[in-house]
Amino acid sequence: MNQSPDWLEPLIRLEDFNGDSEAYIANLFSVFTRDFINTIPTFRGKKIFYDKKDDAGKPQAFTHITTEENRQTKQRELCLRRCERIAWIKAVIEHANDPKILVWEREQKTSKRRAVRTFLFLENEDFLVILQEIKWGHYLITAIYVDNPNQKRKHLKAYETYKKANP
Repeated sequence: MNQSPDWLEPLIRLEDFNGDSEAYIANLFSVFTRDFINTIPTFRGKKIFYDKKDDAGKPQAFTHITTEENRQTKQRELCLRRCERIAWIKAVIEHANDPKILVWEREQKTSKRRAVRTFLFLENEDFLVILQEIKWGHYLITAIYVDNPNQKRKHLKAYETYKKANP
């Protein structure tokens, strides 16, 4: 594996909180607050927005980037790989010009319409941030740890296809 960029913060691990999940989630939320509530990151000169709808006292965006859906129960469950990397989201967005980050766009159908989504993939760390263009900026869709080799190949293929069409 290549060396991590020096602008990446260390992983935030549950074991660093002696398994205390309440303290861990409180710390994760303080990082989210620092990166998205107290400051507003930008991408290509435009503000980043996120889903502020209330979800148990926290913004829906926080829930989405720290959990994943259990395919059997259809319930969202804490995803430690996502949680550990919460401090990377803003960093990846703000360092999108770093050659270690693969950036591509793709028009995708959403539940309401077709939209242009921007993918920011820190390949050597298997970390992906997805933004969606909106009239007044960009909207944080998700940030995931890509631990499935097939998914990683799919994203790399999408990047290569984009680069060929947009040299």
